[in-house]
Amino acid sequence: MRNRVTVLIIIGLITLFFGYQMKNLRINSDIIKSLPEDDPAASMYKKIGEKYKGSTLGIIIYNSENLYTGKAIADIAMITETVKGIPGVESVISLTNIINIKSDSLGMEVGQLVDEYNLPTSDSELKVLKNEIEQNEMYKGDIVSTDSKSTIIMFTLSPHVTQEKVAKEVKEKVEKLKISEKLYFGGLPMMMEELSTVIYTDMMWLIPIVMIVLLIILFLSFKTIRGAIIPLITVGIAVIWTLGMMALLGYEITMIGGIIPVVLFAVGSAYAIHVVNHISENVVSGNKEGIINSILYLLLPVFLSSLTTVFGFISFIFGSYLSMIKDFGMFCAIGTFFSFLLAIIFIPAVLSYLPPIKNLADKKEPFLSRLILKPISRLIIKHPNYIFTFWAIIIILGVFGTLKIDRSTNLASFFKSKSQTKISEITLQEKFGGSAPIYIVFKGDIQDPKLLNEMMKMSDFLKTSHFISTTTSVADLVAQMNNAMGEGKKIPTDRAKVEQLWFLLEGQEVMGKLVSENLDEAIIQTRFASTSTKDTKLFLDTLNHYIKQHQQKGIQMEACGMPNVYQQMDKSLLNSQLSSLAIAIALVLLLVSLSLKSFKLGIYGIIPILATVLAVFGFMGFTGIALDVATVSVASVALGIGVDYSIHTITAFNYYMKQKKDINSALESTIMTTGKSILINAISVALGFSVLLVSQLVPMQYFGLLIALSMLFSSTGALTLLPVLLIIRNRISEKKRVKLNNNTI
Repeated sequence: MRNRVTVLIIIGLITLFFGYQMKNLRINSDIIKSLPEDDPAASMYKKIGEKYKGSTLGIIIYNSENLYTGKAIADIAMITETVKGIPGVESVISLTNIINIKSDSLGMEVGQLVDEYNLPTSDSELKVLKNEIEQNEMYKGDIVSTDSKSTIIMFTLSPHVTQEKVAKEVKEKVEKLKISEKLYFGGLPMMMEELSTVIYTDMMWLIPIVMIVLLIILFLSFKTIRGAIIPLITVGIAVIWTLGMMALLGYEITMIGGIIPVVLFAVGSAYAIHVVNHISENVVSGNKEGIINSILYLLLPVFLSSLTTVFGFISFIFGSYLSMIKDFGMFCAIGTFFSFLLAIIFIPAVLSYLPPIKNLADKKEPFLSRLILKPISRLIIKHPNYIFTFWAIIIILGVFGTLKIDRSTNLASFFKSKSQTKISEITLQEKFGGSAPIYIVFKGDIQDPKLLNEMMKMSDFLKTSHFISTTTSVADLVAQMNNAMGEGKKIPTDRAKVEQLWFLLEGQEVMGKLVSENLDEAIIQTRFASTSTKDTKLFLDTLNHYIKQHQQKGIQMEACGMPNVYQQMDKSLLNSQLSSLAIAIALVLLLVSLSLKSFKLGIYGIIPILATVLAVFGFMGFTGIALDVATVSVASVALGIGVDYSIHTITAFNYYMKQKKDINSALESTIMTTGKSILINAISVALGFSVLLVSQLVPMQYFGLLIALSMLFSSTGALTLLPVLLIIRNRISEKKRVKLNNNTI
């Protein structure tokens, strides 16, 4: 209070500094970079990219009523050449430059399916092209759809470029060609490009929306514009500090990091509301002494309240495998602390210059008391068994629902059904065998017929899967050449014959994508046509079993690709959920026990929020909401925020128990007084998180829904289950006291 001018100036300067730093914030939607550097799946995927002209696959889908027209072929050639010329693009394969092996009376020829310098235009030329495509499984269903209405242009990116940036340039330059036919963009780099756009758009829309929602809540609470704006400004400053610090330290906005401002507005507003509300209730004039007394009273409870939330977020740092979740937890924790700090420093400094703020409108209190709080208190006092039975059913259902929870890591599943990315992925799965690349690495003497035969066997095995349609490898090319020579589609038994056929393949662009330079390693390329985590796991388990059974001396096999990366992320999600939740429970239990000065009360205080976590998990299981990079954070966030309600309930109960000496009266007073602020706080936080329901990303929508739901469950648990537990505790204590007295007599 003595230095309030200095305090406000310092806060203003810090805000300007961090606000300036925000210009350096960058969006990073690359989920592979979120895996640790030593992650085996991600590491192998990167090595393939470095060795075989890129492992990250982008796809352009060209749709036409008839592909076999001069215009369509010219369009495809133009797109192919345009993409080829973009820096960062390693290779491009399309209908107009794909390898072709054919034979005639003069012998065998290895070239391209279409002469790029003399594109087919006449009906006869186009008819020949159509016949060649339909009779060759290398093309049909792989690069041209079976209905002959779609084809794809595939390109790979260098592993050393920013994929979203190159993908954006690909999209912009192709769209500038003004192709009249419908184009779709798919594959991982194009998904990342759209994801970056969605993250930016979400931030631009969600921040104003959450501010408007909180402004309405605050105005209804305080009935003054000042009472609504000051807390909002306070949290806004905390958001600026947090994002500015992210930029200053070199962190980027990830998929889940984009919702940090919304989280901070929803969580941080609670501390500002507590401070403004208490000062308005207890300071009848603008004197500094009254404000100082209010802050002294609020300092510890608000600090403890923020600390439980901080602990919930901190659990991600130590319990998560993915860096994006760790970063999310770290900066949400930092932002939460900033919100607390500003609530007890900035708000009092501002309010000291202003007249008192009116308290909550009188009309609100009777509504809560009459329709919600009084019925709850009567039910608890008269029928505690009903409450206990209700929560027992909720917990049992939660356990069963938890066992049904699915997990989701495939990036395509994060987009809404009407998004261009989702439409592209569905088209790719239905017509072209998907977009997620799989690579089977073979190590050994690549020109050895025995190894090439093993590659052929692997290709046949892969095609037995419902999610694999075609494969590409040097073994396929050698077999096709052997077939063109009239000796059947198989690998020659004579090594000399293999070397002769190999000679004809040398110099072909495709060879750099299939075989290493020193001929000691080769890969089979294919694509996986499912975004389901269960499908991915089943396929990879079967594939790895096959590899294990067929390993032999001189021939080593190993699988990698995006399904492997997704499976690794899937394992990390489960481990992260268990680890972060265990850490959060331990930290919060410790803090609650210390704040209540009793480990037993700490146990009582944490039971309602654990029941809430089970209820939310059960809801996820029964409604089909998957555990993903966003929803994996729900339990720890709910634990950190929701446990505050239990602390307030127990603290108030102990206070009224000392005054009234009667458990029923103490419970009624607790629910009628503290219950009111708990409900208002829970509704405010729930509505703040509900803003995420308008996000363009499915995981963010579910994250907002589940946190809002957990706030309602945790507040209800603090006002119903916890009082019943306190009744049970009191009855046990009373029985022990009576027994002790009887023994004494």
